[in-house]
Amino acid sequence: MTQAETAAAAASLRHALAQGRIPARLQAGTGTLLEQLEKPVAVTLFGLAGSGKSSVANLLLGSQVIPAGVSLPTLQVSGGGTAACSGVLADGSGFSLPGFDTGALAARGAVFAEAQLPLPALNQISLLEISAPDAAALERAVPWAAQRTGIALWCTQDFTAAEQAAWARAPEQMKDGAFLLVTKADELAAQDRLTPALAGIQDAASEQFNGILPLAALEAQAARAPDGTVDRDRLRRSGGQALISAIMHEVKLRRQAALDQAGVLLAKYAPAAAAPAEDTAAPPPPVAPLAEPDAPLAPETPVQDRSAPVAQAPVAAAESAAPQDAALSPEARQAYDQALDYLSAQGRSMGQALQDGTGTGSSSQLIRTALKSVQWLDSHFEEFGGNGGNALAEIRGAVSEAEDLIQLIQVEQDGTSLFDATSILLQLKRDMQAQLAA
Repeated sequence: MTQAETAAAAASLRHALAQGRIPARLQAGTGTLLEQLEKPVAVTLFGLAGSGKSSVANLLLGSQVIPAGVSLPTLQVSGGGTAACSGVLADGSGFSLPGFDTGALAARGAVFAEAQLPLPALNQISLLEISAPDAAALERAVPWAAQRTGIALWCTQDFTAAEQAAWARAPEQMKDGAFLLVTKADELAAQDRLTPALAGIQDAASEQFNGILPLAALEAQAARAPDGTVDRDRLRRSGGQALISAIMHEVKLRRQAALDQAGVLLAKYAPAAAAPAEDTAAPPPPVAPLAEPDAPLAPETPVQDRSAPVAQAPVAAAESAAPQDAALSPEARQAYDQALDYLSAQGRSMGQALQDGTGTGSSSQLIRTALKSVQWLDSHFEEFGGNGGNALAEIRGAVSEAEDLIQLIQVEQDGTSLFDATSILLQLKRDMQAQLAA
């Protein structure tokens, strides 16, 4: 995936919309896809006062944007050619300020503010820092921020019961892209509290976040010298590299998912359409990475994979004959066994969600689950490379086709979408079982 591919897909979608090629029922979803292709990924910082959110914001922005000791309202930071600031007061009236003066902003007593800053990192992300004086305010803020959040970062030192109650109000979609940051990790380590804190948080939060990352944000900021050079060992030891890499990985995944959905939509409804040169917007400026160019994309600290469960609904699907191939190699058999164990375990979890009637049992959530599941299968089989022979090559082709189909189903979202998505998953499972039994 390149920036040019993303820009071309967005231009083609706009052209297809303008030409009336996209059905009316899909136009809202297409608009959402365009936002995902063209706009920076929204990162939201949650946490109680004093949890270190501002230090994390400064680290991600690559600049000392929010000075220590300044009390600011909930703040949205996005990219812009020149610095500017506006906001809303408690009485609902608006205001604007020249540039971005945090002292002047703090003096206004605003409840919300927006800042535009010419920072390279803001080509990839926008940043929303939630200001919450207590747990009750934080709990109210979580559902409000959910619609504005792509990647959630929860800053804490111990993830208290009150914080857990606040995070419980987050929808599953937001939890899918969430990381818990054990901030001020250097201070905790100096007090011999880091290891027990991580153990306690792991027990309370491991199922609620994509990963749990210890972070010494001030130490990570200090790893970048004024001349732009970076002490990479210091950045790694502080946990800064792991956080930056995790965010970069999530950004890449989200862009690729949007690009895949756009490709499937265009292939079905605008296969011959190409955006004319005059309709194609100029490509965006070069994107500067959150980390240095040679920083690894994979996090230094392992990130937990919270792939959602697979729906195992009792749907009817035509049996397809198992591929006529030689007996499965030991490597392919191992890959199939692991995949089937995964699907079975996830299916039990989904069945429980359906029985409980939770939000994870909604039609749209289950379709998202189906998509994530085939993406997991694709990654799983890819790990075996060419060691599984023709059987793995064939099942990978089937998984790729299933991913394309469910991408389209996710956009269409009609009355049979859930049935179709679960039928596709069930057929993949039956194909693997048939090959194992052959």
